[in-house]
Amino acid sequence: MGKSSYWWIIPIIFIVLGVFYPLFNLLVFSGGINFNVLSENKNIIIFTIKQAFISSFLTMIFGLPGAYLVARTRMNKFFKSIFRVLSSVPFVLPGITVSMGFLLAFGKNGLLTNLLSFFGYKERILFTFTAVILGHVFYNFPLFIRIVGETWEKIDGSIIEAGKIDGANNLKILFLLELPNLLPSILKAFSLTYVYTFTSFSIVLILGGIKYSTIEVSIYMYTRILFDFKSALTLAIFQMLLISIFAYFVNFRKQDFQSGKTIKEKFPMWGFIYLILVILFVFVPLSYSLFSGFLTYGGGFGLDNFKRLYSLKLSQFIGTDIKSLIYYSLLLPAISTFIVIFLSTIASYYSVKGKRLDYILIIPAAVSPVTIAFSYILMRFSPLNSLILIYSLISLPIVYSFIESGWRTLNHELEEAALLDGANFWKLNMKIRFPLIKYHLFTAAVYAFTIVLGEMSATITISEPPISTFSIAIYRLLSSRRIPEARALNTIYSFIVFLLFGFIEYLRNLNEKRI
Repeated sequence: MGKSSYWWIIPIIFIVLGVFYPLFNLLVFSGGINFNVLSENKNIIIFTIKQAFISSFLTMIFGLPGAYLVARTRMNKFFKSIFRVLSSVPFVLPGITVSMGFLLAFGKNGLLTNLLSFFGYKERILFTFTAVILGHVFYNFPLFIRIVGETWEKIDGSIIEAGKIDGANNLKILFLLELPNLLPSILKAFSLTYVYTFTSFSIVLILGGIKYSTIEVSIYMYTRILFDFKSALTLAIFQMLLISIFAYFVNFRKQDFQSGKTIKEKFPMWGFIYLILVILFVFVPLSYSLFSGFLTYGGGFGLDNFKRLYSLKLSQFIGTDIKSLIYYSLLLPAISTFIVIFLSTIASYYSVKGKRLDYILIIPAAVSPVTIAFSYILMRFSPLNSLILIYSLISLPIVYSFIESGWRTLNHELEEAALLDGANFWKLNMKIRFPLIKYHLFTAAVYAFTIVLGEMSATITISEPPISTFSIAIYRLLSSRRIPEARALNTIYSFIVFLLFGFIEYLRNLNEKRI
């Protein structure tokens, strides 16, 4: 990949063919645009913008201290690894799985309900605006831990040492030396959080209720319930334009990032308070979700739910057998992960070199998966190919962000030295660049795989037997009132995700030892 080549066009062509061309076909099919639907949904549009900003701001406030603790303090290595893994899992779990944990934690007899009641807070949290915000913070704060934390950990410690020698205190070092280097990654995480909370569907609907509908909920209603495709498409295009404009102005460039080995500070006292809050409001709901399969109706703890799942004839409820379920749950994410890693590696490289691709690469996250899925149905794409394309589009923005963070931490002096020594295109990439960002590539791949594994709205719109995934199987079991079996399958699915992130943490620790 050279700066003057045209590889950067490939991701743009993919988005044009995967998003804009299908939307154009849907536009022709629906007969145009219905501008009246914007005024009819004025309150929903205002609410969507407001809740997304509040959710993103509070996610940033909650996520930045965690990024600092992980990146800049001498936290116990084992505990840090557990913290990294557990704080990463929420973002990739499907909304129905996250909601299951919240419903159990904040339900009538939930641990957090009892704890809040003990301290005098007896107001109901579920099905309120507070529940929506808490769900979004829970869901998205891993973005700040990962994206900002990865950058923070790479800031050259010599800069901080020089500041201390000049008499700067920790506050001055933070605001004058560290934040200028962190600003691109902070804005990147904030931008992604805003997009994901703006387009929120299941979290809003399950934890908040229909009175807290977002634009995404309205698009689903017009498409699947009212069959008013003109109104659905109008809202989808409006949402895409609004988010694209937002991403364009939030996009920030800083080319002189100084990468190196950071200085680790003593773990602060406020860090323990922060960890207690994380354990209570993140890890407790997550634990409820992870171990829901072991919880029986009587309040006990056992394997009854798994026995019921094993003896259940799954095909009657999810339309396929266990072998097909596992096959497609692995095959579809694997293919789409390969595609999105290829596209994101190219796009993020040229973005770092000066091409403003951020506001284009974030577009897939702004488009309703249901809208794209329906447009693919109109174009008579096969369910298998449609899902691979949609999965690649859905995971593209977040994967692009992780790999771009890797490109930004590269030591460009090594590249220049390799070029002077006569390294060609192949050697430069395979011997210098990719080995240095391999952790970012592996992390991006795990996120891509697990995000796809948890996707629901497009999958349930397009899939037909024998195609099914774990998230859809969980949803259909719940819909069929097979709650014990759904909980058991949810636990199996959640532990698969947990093990994948554990593998990434293992690679990270291995990489640190070599350094």
